Amino acid sequence: MKISCCIVAAGTGRRLGPDFEDTPKALVPLLGRAMLYYSLNAFDNTGEFTGDGGIDRFVVAVPSGSLEQFENLIKDWGFSRPVILVEGGETRSGSVRNVLNALSDDPPDLVLIHDCARACLTPGMVELLLKVAADHDISETIGATLAHPSVDTLRIINEDRIAGEVDREVIACIETPQLFTYGRLLELHKTCTESEIPTDDTTLYTRAGEVVKVIFHDDCNLKITYPEDIGVAEGVLFQRGWQDDSEGED
Repeated sequence: MKISCCIVAAGTGRRLGPDFEDTPKALVPLLGRAMLYYSLNAFDNTGEFTGDGGIDRFVVAVPSGSLEQFENLIKDWGFSRPVILVEGGETRSGSVRNVLNALSDDPPDLVLIHDCARACLTPGMVELLLKVAADHDISETIGATLAHPSVDTLRIINEDRIAGEVDREVIACIETPQLFTYGRLLELHKTCTESEIPTDDTTLYTRAGEVVKVIFHDDCNLKITYPEDIGVAEGVLFQRGWQDDSEGED
């Protein structure tokens, strides 16, 4: 069973504040290392639970015009699997489509889709999804996502007033990585217009009538969006044993 790992890393750091508005988000430093490094490292250190094959390569969507910059960095990082770089699209869904198309000449059985902004990913989280793959026959259409339960009180609002209740026991906060049958996900992207494709691939899958298994976990896998998220992510990484490498090349 061959699995390829696709990382969407074409975003800007605009919402991270003035210090990073001109920096590709994937290169925003966390403890002195580029944000993208942590996701690639997590996938590269993941154990295999899929029998023959496993994760065979990485495909990363990077900002337009930055291929050489990222190629040089990734060469220095020295991961054990091949890394293919493609230019991202104008939207997240456009970037996902580009990475899927980059695999079409040598298609995998399954594909992992991950947002670079979730830099606190661990090998253990990835292994939860690989176990789903190992428990299914390759002839089945597979869909699975990491998630955590909502801890907030949720309410429906209308014109700034509470208009209804939502039972948080039936709510899941969806994360990445997400696991899909490659051919099915590519087909869905090709048959939807850009305006029809949602920002999350699980929605694309479920709207087409496919099942997506939700894998709850209790570790931190936050999405870095705002300036305060950087400090939180660095704290999580430091607690896990990462040392500050601010004096390094990154």
